[in-house]
Amino acid sequence: MWDVAIVGSGPAGASCAAFCAAAGLRTLVLERANFPREKVCGDCLNPTCWPVLERLGVAAEVRAAPHGKLSRVEFIGSDGQSMTAPLPFGDQAEIAIRRSLFDQILLRRARSFGAEVREGQTLLSARRNEHWQISTAQSKESARILVAADGRNSTVARLCHLMPSKGPDRVALQTHVPLPNGFGDRVVLQLLREGYSGQAPVGDGLLNLCLVSRPNDLATVKRWAEREFSIPIDHPWRTIAPLARTALPAGQPGLYLVGDAARVVEPFTGEGIYYALCSGELAADAIVSNQSQGYRAAHRKLYAGRLWINRLARTAVLHPRLTSNLLGVVPNQQWMLRKLTKKVVRL
Repeated sequence: MWDVAIVGSGPAGASCAAFCAAAGLRTLVLERANFPREKVCGDCLNPTCWPVLERLGVAAEVRAAPHGKLSRVEFIGSDGQSMTAPLPFGDQAEIAIRRSLFDQILLRRARSFGAEVREGQTLLSARRNEHWQISTAQSKESARILVAADGRNSTVARLCHLMPSKGPDRVALQTHVPLPNGFGDRVVLQLLREGYSGQAPVGDGLLNLCLVSRPNDLATVKRWAEREFSIPIDHPWRTIAPLARTALPAGQPGLYLVGDAARVVEPFTGEGIYYALCSGELAADAIVSNQSQGYRAAHRKLYAGRLWINRLARTAVLHPRLTSNLLGVVPNQQWMLRKLTKKVVRL
């Protein structure tokens, strides 16, 4: 009997596993992929991640890994006009690091605390009577608590009949390409007529390149990227959909949802990993103290007062032409961008 079984070992699952195992709980992690692996992600670590990484004891290791330091964010409208805002510097700087490196660091930490991690195991069933009974092709296990940390298309949520129906939405593409000469230490958020692009240097001479659009516009956006960054037509891309999804209840008796399994935020804000790490820690605290109601309240508080930024970003990227036109007439655009940037990175 496991005290807690966690499905998914990204930042949300790995942080939850590390904190649970460090508290002495018998912790099992099931991960369908084999690490290291890349993920569709902007690869950016919001400065607010550092306190959680310090509590996990991995901040120094993350800083020592290959990464790109980001000193400013540049916002480029679909008409080519651009604005910039500064980002924090020093030990609290925003950085971009490949998920294959970052997630591996977190998972090693969970293992070091005693969590058992089984890679290459896909969840096939999950049902709860007195305890959770879960199975993969390789094993059947029992656990007091089940944690869904398996992303926006959560298998746990689907098996528990919690997953909402999927509506028409957008698709994301992501890859790494050679860093263009003179790109600098910036993260670029670029509106396109058919969607938007995010770009950030991740170290080792590579650039993280993300594209987001509606499915019918994806080929057009991809051709833009191929021209802009001299990408061969046969270059491999990773993809994920849907990009947005209705939020699910974060906790109920015996079940916790963390990271994107609970709530998906607009990637344009670059806060996904922050919410993943924090929700993983909050769930672990609630599991250790046996306070599931406390987790739901803490999860709401985590997002309280910040969802308006996510809604604003979503509106902006869903209507890129309108947004670019508005920016051309709104006074003090630079001040507005700096204000929003400070809110996102908590300057």
